[in-house]
Amino acid sequence: MHSNVIAITAALAATAAAFDCHGPYFSFYNRRGPAMSSQRLDPALFPGQQSPHMHDFDGGNALSADVSYSALQGSGCTTARIKPDNSLYWRPALYWNGNGTGLYPVPNSFLKVYYKFGDNDNTKAKNISEFPEDFAMIAGNPFLRSEPEKNEAGIDWTCIGENYSRITAKGFPTGFTSCKEGLTTQLTFPACWSGKELDPKNPSAHMAYPTAGGKGIDACPEGFQAARFPSIFIEFWWDVTAFDGQYGANDNPWVLAQGDPTGHGMHADFKNGWAKGVLAKATADEGYCNCGCGCGDDQMRECFGAENVNDDADISSCAAKSAFADETGVVEKLPGCNPLQAGPEEAKVISGPDCAAAAPAGGAADNASSAVASATSAVVAEISPTASSAASAIESVAASAEATAAPTPSKPLVNNPINAGYPTADASDSAPEASILPAPVDAGCANATTVTVTPPAVTVTVTAAAEPRYVRHKRHGRYI
Repeated sequence: MHSNVIAITAALAATAAAFDCHGPYFSFYNRRGPAMSSQRLDPALFPGQQSPHMHDFDGGNALSADVSYSALQGSGCTTARIKPDNSLYWRPALYWNGNGTGLYPVPNSFLKVYYKFGDNDNTKAKNISEFPEDFAMIAGNPFLRSEPEKNEAGIDWTCIGENYSRITAKGFPTGFTSCKEGLTTQLTFPACWSGKELDPKNPSAHMAYPTAGGKGIDACPEGFQAARFPSIFIEFWWDVTAFDGQYGANDNPWVLAQGDPTGHGMHADFKNGWAKGVLAKATADEGYCNCGCGCGDDQMRECFGAENVNDDADISSCAAKSAFADETGVVEKLPGCNPLQAGPEEAKVISGPDCAAAAPAGGAADNASSAVASATSAVVAEISPTASSAASAIESVAASAEATAAPTPSKPLVNNPINAGYPTADASDSAPEASILPAPVDAGCANATTVTVTPPAVTVTVTAAAEPRYVRHKRHGRYI
């Protein structure tokens, strides 16, 4: 399961001299630090309703439950380095299983996106198309709990430790008690299109990956040659230093938001928000953006124009509104109906009161039926805005009361402006020198603080009747 660090280092040294960082692709640092937004939304697979699990979002801040292409064009800002890219990029939130003290959301630390439009020999692929309006797609399978036979998305996980040593595995890696430079994963989206829209019941059916043979559109399988898009490759980084030393080398303390303690269910979604013509120009057969992984700010300005490149301040200040009640922070159970399912068989959609009823065995079709039942129950349970506001008030008071009685992790909780409520790393941890890799999160507060919260007595009387709502549900059988 673990990479041989010495062998990897030797291999990198042997190939470094021959590696050319230029070519028919461009990469850009979307942002350092937290994601633009963390919400239980999925505007591609669950438009207009709450998603089954939490996602972390980057991109245009017009994010909403049913956001359209035209709405994304009205974004006030974007966390993409390129201002005309108001697309949305999202993935499941990651949690640390806190040794009986709750589930702690792991803070994002870094995101890097690559747009690749070359053939296997790194020559420019001809006739690359920009994405249509309202186009969306997914990479990965959130129900997976073991290594797939075909890992077309190229998903793996890496702990990057001292001196940038690496321990890599297809699922969550083990063999360490600290990842000083971050826990990372990566994936590639498919690039060959059938010409059809995304079907939430089978969201991967309209896309395929280019095959090993052929050039340009001919590299796409039969039935998927309506267009070949740029291949989107993304690196996701999390800062896990707050949890150093609080798990053993053989432990696997990480959990994805859909109840995945293996890492095999990593997935990501994309919804197009590029301004028309911009991506087409950057990937054109003549005059395309040719800077490869060497695309720094200067190269971005050359490719897209200085007026179209965000600086770090633009990105870090960009945020989106919450569509539903806030579910961020330390939780006793994963938001939504997501009990941990370790496999190795594929996970089932769970539904029913208190998530007690498991979907029947039988694969995707049964998952779809159970998912529809779960969504229907959720809608029936909705009440009037008055009752919802009162319920939120009760939850807020209850949360304050629980703060006093919350179990204490093995390390003290600190008042950290970036990772509020997280156990801190040891003060002896030193910051790495500057590089293209993300800088560690600065704790910002030197001393632990003990806070006692005494909630006031509150009496709330609610009288409300359920309001009928009719929602056309688009549930699916395989992916979330």
